[in-house]
Amino acid sequence: MFVGSLNTRKHGVQKLMSAIIHDRFPAHTGLEPGGFFAVIYNPVAWTVTTIVTLTVDFPEVSVTDESGHPVPAQVQNSKEMLSVYDLLVLTTIPGLSYRYYVIKPSRTAKEDNQETEATMANTKQFGHRPGRHDSSVVRRLVHVENDCYTVYLDKDSSLMDSIWERQNNQTIQVTQQFMEYEVNGDEDQGPISDNYVFTSNETTKPAWETVGMEIVQGELVTEIRQYFYGEAGPSGCTQRRTVADRDPTYTIYSRLARGPPGADGELLCHRIEQEYRVGPLELNREAILRTSTDLNTGRVLYSDNNGYQLQRRAYKHYEANAIARNYYPMTQSAFIQDRQSRLVLLSEQAHGVSSQGSGQMEVMLHRRLWNNKQGNSSDDLMLNDTSVVHSMLWLLLGTRTLTRDLGPRSGVALQHRPVVLIPDLGETARIHPCPQQQEAVALPPSVHLQILSIPGCMYNSNHMKHVQNLQKGEAGDAKAELLRVLLRLHHLFEVDEDPVRSQPVTVNLQSTLRGLGSVVSVEERLLTGTWEDRLGLLTQLYHVLTRGPREGASVPSSVYDPRLLTCTRDTPPEEEVLPAQATKR
Repeated sequence: MFVGSLNTRKHGVQKLMSAIIHDRFPAHTGLEPGGFFAVIYNPVAWTVTTIVTLTVDFPEVSVTDESGHPVPAQVQNSKEMLSVYDLLVLTTIPGLSYRYYVIKPSRTAKEDNQETEATMANTKQFGHRPGRHDSSVVRRLVHVENDCYTVYLDKDSSLMDSIWERQNNQTIQVTQQFMEYEVNGDEDQGPISDNYVFTSNETTKPAWETVGMEIVQGELVTEIRQYFYGEAGPSGCTQRRTVADRDPTYTIYSRLARGPPGADGELLCHRIEQEYRVGPLELNREAILRTSTDLNTGRVLYSDNNGYQLQRRAYKHYEANAIARNYYPMTQSAFIQDRQSRLVLLSEQAHGVSSQGSGQMEVMLHRRLWNNKQGNSSDDLMLNDTSVVHSMLWLLLGTRTLTRDLGPRSGVALQHRPVVLIPDLGETARIHPCPQQQEAVALPPSVHLQILSIPGCMYNSNHMKHVQNLQKGEAGDAKAELLRVLLRLHHLFEVDEDPVRSQPVTVNLQSTLRGLGSVVSVEERLLTGTWEDRLGLLTQLYHVLTRGPREGASVPSSVYDPRLLTCTRDTPPEEEVLPAQATKR
């Protein structure tokens, strides 16, 4: 039911975006066979520069924007299917805006001297390696790099060896490998694992025997593809996977991108994007990715419970179930650090995370469980399926100052990546002779527009009166209130977290919402969006966020997160005379 509800809403959003695209599509003269249009929307309220991946059937291709200007692009062999190609497009999109792109086969591009053909990446294969390095043998390393990082890989094991961070000239030993916890499925033999409980008193075991590696090197992006085959274990065990397996059980795709210099490409350059493919698993296995470094962390981990505050997680010794009891939630980010460097993991979805050794971080990616506990099968409290999961993490490495500045913004960029739509142009599309000028939104880099929505019902601004109307049976119209929007701004940095980014900022609501009309009034609400702020706490918060702290004013952090602001906005008819600035009630 929950998944069905999410899918329904997802299809509703896609339908709405498709309608907007068809209503404002720029003029075009048609496409050659194989060509198509792509529309890319930026859901973040500041300008984003990133790499977007499309799929094409032909390796020779050109990409142009809605004005006909060439766009940097790269073609490479697809990592999923042999019959198609990945088209990587470098795009810069203003806040809450979209861009149109035209993808053409090269035979069309060659007829137009203004169009540039996308570059083709080169692939180098390294074959299968045992995945374990002999310490007595000198390491043979191969490296890939962008303007911020150089990643070194061991040619003899096909595993990551180290990362050099260019800005501060620091090299950190970094290795990654997949491990599995074997868990008990017999209640008579001890504690079991299920949907809600993780129980393992045994250490992890390597989940592979050999590693294959490919390096796909291009002008925009270099991609490292690592394939983990089989599972280490005693010979003769027929239930275990072997090196003869055709498909890898685990895969890591790591990307280093080259963006434009300066602030536009800062976030793109200072991250290593990793995508994981995990499964199918053997029964009663819990799969993790372990990242080991030479950082002296003392088994101290930092992770977030709710996507906001990070908490210190020191390793604790327990007599029973110590592994599971040192696992913590990672909603969006986690990191380990020593006095010089910090390694940050950013996630697009929640995971369990732990530090079982100094300089280590492990993230649980997949589980396959079965047990004989009475009622678990009927209540669906087991995860006995042979699914393959796809997860994504971004790695940031550098000094505390660098990662503290880039981490929160990169986290938002990962959680709200650009949306790609391939429109089906038909008779319903309204063709405009000129590209549409959009009202782009540009909030300060330390502020995230968390919610911008239209209330789904009509309600009185005075919540007590609204409740009284409901009690009288006057529920009002159950339809969207188009003259009011709910806006929530999220300050990404806590007080004193960063000397620059934590400073109060000014947000002009009139300018931010001008694409929807003019602001005539602003109401401060509690975080539900419906209760009015009787105590004036959000009024004080409004001044802290937009005008700096008032003399003698304070906001109790135990009551309100000091980085959230909730307000509403009214949109009048177009002919009404409006003030230039938003006024507070």
